[in-house]
Amino acid sequence: MSKYSALGEYLKRQRRDVVPMTFGEIEKITGAKLPASAHKYRPWWSNNPDNSVMTKVWLDAGFASEQVDIPARKLVFRRVRGLMETPPSPGEK
Repeated sequence: MSKYSALGEYLKRQRRDVVPMTFGEIEKITGAKLPASAHKYRPWWSNNPDNSVMTKVWLDAGFASEQVDIPARKLVFRRVRGLMETPPSPGEK
């Protein structure tokens, strides 16, 4: 369980498909400060699953990040039904 797991649980509970958040709200939910790079570099918020532990958390929750505004310290998570799902392993139903 990563320190960002609470964000994934929060997103999974959302009934909305679009969840705008500030960096401060994310820190409050996770109980952890975002790394300095999250405040400086837009690519930190990319949806590349190899990017960071936190990226995997929001992707696993069924969301993608978008509309990242570094100066305003906010972004939007958008539900991406089925797009980020891992296909079943051979033999799985």
